[in-house]
This record gives sequence, structure tokens and C-alpha cells, in this order.
Amino acid sequence: MEKDLNYLLKSLLDNEVEFILIGGFASVIHGSNHVTQDLDICAVISNDQIEKIRKSLRELSPVHRMNLKANVSFNDRPLPDENVQNIYLQTDAGVLDILSSVIGVGDFNELKKNAIQVSLFNKKCLVISIDDLIKCKQSMTRPKDKIVLEELLQIKKMKD
Repeated sequence: MEKDLNYLLKSLLDNEVEFILIGGFASVIHGSNHVTQDLDICAVISNDQIEKIRKSLRELSPVHRMNLKANVSFNDRPLPDENVQNIYLQTDAGVLDILSSVIGVGDFNELKKNAIQVSLFNKKCLVISIDDLIKCKQSMTRPKDKIVLEELLQIKKMKD
């Protein structure tokens, strides 16, 4: 099987990592046409969750991507009880960003209140709501986020 972002997502779901899908993948689920180059999730970054994520990524050689020259394996860091807000990884299947909160919306528990549930790879997956995704995109300044924001606003208008 070719390892890609779908493989990465399926591995997280298969290992029962508790997360909410955000970013480009979530935009596509809501109807966006913009292709994403990474997988973004929001999760509570606890020792238990980190172990589940490590198990799901073990065969994918995960390394922290903010300093690839240091080649720090996700299997080694963070240490137990280390205070970590976000984890940015490069894996053999692609980039995975794990955020503890989403700009303009809040933390995992705030996102979960409005998240929708979809079936992906025969598993239940939580996805950020279109309203929360719009709030998030409104808080961002990158040109690509502004383009996706306009598209999401149009999709929401058509659904309403």
C-alpha cells in the first residue's frame, strides 16, 4: 500500500487516537476543492494520546519537522509529562500537525461541541464544523486561507 495522507489518517483512526480533523482535509469534507499537502488534527496532548499516536506512526519514521537537521524522533520526544502545546511531524506518509487548540475557535473541547461525525475508512471521525472552520480561516492571514475561506462561505450559503 502506498503511504500517503489517507494512510496516515487511517492509521490514527485504527489506533483509536481521539482527535478532530481540521485544516485542509476538513475543508474538503465540507466541499472545498483545494487539495491539501498535510494532515492537521486537534487533540488533547496527554501521555495516553501521545502513546496512541506513537503506536499509529511507528512504521512511518516520525520526526519533529521544525528542526529536521536535529532528526529528533517522535518516538523519543516529548518525554512523559513534558508540557507540549503542538507537535509538528514529518512522516514517511506525509506531514502531520497536532494542535491542542485552533486559532479563532479554542481547544479540543470547544471544537468538539460543534464537530460533525463522518465515516472514514469504516471508522467514526470527528471533523471541525464548517462554522468553526470559517472562524478559524477568518483569523488567518495567508492568501491560501483567504481563498479557502471564500469557498467555505459560498458552501455554507448554499447549504443554508
